[in-house]
Amino acid sequence: MNVAVIFRRCMALLAAAAVLFSFAGCDDSGYDWKAADERRSQLYHTSLDTENKVDVSKITETDMTLPYTAGDNFNPYTCESTLTKNICYLLYDSMIQINPDFETEYIIAKSINVDHTIITVQIRSGIVFSNGDPLTADDISYSYFLASRKESCYYEQLKDVTSCSVRGMTVTFIMKNEHVNSYRLLDFPIVHYDPKADKNMPHIGSGRYKFATLQDGKTIDKTLLIKNNKWYNPDGVSIETISLKELPTVESIVHSVEIGTVSYMYTDMRDGTPKNVNANFRKVDINHLLYLGINTNDSALSDENVRHAISYAISTNEVAAAGFGGMALAATGPFTPNWKEAAKYQTGNGRSSVSLAQDALDQSGYVIVNNGIREDQSGKQLSFNLLICRRNARHMAAAESIKSQLAKVGINVDITEISGNGLINRAAEGKYHLYLAEYSVQNDMDIGALFTPEQGLYNGPLPYDSVRTYTNYRLGLGDLQDFITAFDGELPFIPICYRMGMAIYARSIEGVGNICEDQLFYDMQHWKVTKTGPSS
Repeated sequence: MNVAVIFRRCMALLAAAAVLFSFAGCDDSGYDWKAADERRSQLYHTSLDTENKVDVSKITETDMTLPYTAGDNFNPYTCESTLTKNICYLLYDSMIQINPDFETEYIIAKSINVDHTIITVQIRSGIVFSNGDPLTADDISYSYFLASRKESCYYEQLKDVTSCSVRGMTVTFIMKNEHVNSYRLLDFPIVHYDPKADKNMPHIGSGRYKFATLQDGKTIDKTLLIKNNKWYNPDGVSIETISLKELPTVESIVHSVEIGTVSYMYTDMRDGTPKNVNANFRKVDINHLLYLGINTNDSALSDENVRHAISYAISTNEVAAAGFGGMALAATGPFTPNWKEAAKYQTGNGRSSVSLAQDALDQSGYVIVNNGIREDQSGKQLSFNLLICRRNARHMAAAESIKSQLAKVGINVDITEISGNGLINRAAEGKYHLYLAEYSVQNDMDIGALFTPEQGLYNGPLPYDSVRTYTNYRLGLGDLQDFITAFDGELPFIPICYRMGMAIYARSIEGVGNICEDQLFYDMQHWKVTKTGPSS
């Protein structure tokens, strides 16, 4: 590495260390409240108006109803149900958000700079929490402190962050590994750091809504949300009040949406597709890739022609339809087709090409014999075992579709169902030919584990060009197009499809546009409720 580059990196790390105070995941008794209070007193000398202009006592009817889980808490980091987490998106904002096109939008952050492993975030001034207190960099560091604990649902995406530091309205994060997209992981919810807050009450946020405060000024009604008039966005939401309703099952929620007693719900389709939904709905992008893992230690699968033949023979459109009933997006390359930055370089079309598959196998000397299975001159047949997770009906249907399509070009597949842990262990040990599994892609779009040896998901010789170009892209030294081109050439795994979820909403809700799993209320300021149903 160039000496100047090394020197610049070392100086950057030393600069960050000069303002650093770091913390490990534990309860908030370990947080440096005194230092935070001193910084806040220097930044703000007067308190803001804390009055909310809504008279809760006069609310007799709400504009919208959402399902929730009564036994769950509304802690955005430790809540257990999807329903609760969805509601937390209304209560808490984040520094950034990843929109339905998988692009970054700044919310609390004013600007972000990535310098190798150092991420510097400048916080907008003037943003306040729903109680009127100003939002500062210390609220960011405290929120990171909570979000990075092992019990947090954000632990996995933040485990590469080694420390967080504060200076004025600037927050600095140090990452363990360098990645040009690492800042996209910083979309965790931001909460108020008040050391005097009642631990039994929900955290205070700066989002579009807040819990209703009753007459004593302290009691929180956890079944009623009211619009936060102090929300940062000048295009405020038009829906004034939201009530929360407990329902036991997905089926009961769907039925309630159909008859109008619940306004909006989301399912990630993990438990199947709701049948005959008699309400409005939208497909929701989920960054979960269904892929075919390939053990390139196998002599046949080490041949790029064989891997390409498998890819050519598989119609990802057909697999998506067979396994997910159309609620999946056929892969066009290693990344979701809805990520515009990658989509322009991905050349797949979701269709199969038997002729291209046959040509590739012919080039490698595999010919069809009497049983319809191709073999080479030594008599070695193109016959592979495919591992899938037991009792996963969707994966089973997808595997059967893959098996049927490969048979058309003379490749035999035997499907073996094993437990989830068994599949993980077999994949890590390299005891497979092929396996079918889903991979949850984080917001930094890092898929390196799928083709890098020693990470438990790929076995075989190093796919040199893919790793080289991907490493250059991670370091900001190369283009994404170079990696996709190298990946298409080596094909260390085969992308199949990206799973989708479903948002179902009542006919009284208008204006619901493009949404994604982490932004189920995206552009909610354009939504409106009509009491008599949608306008013509």
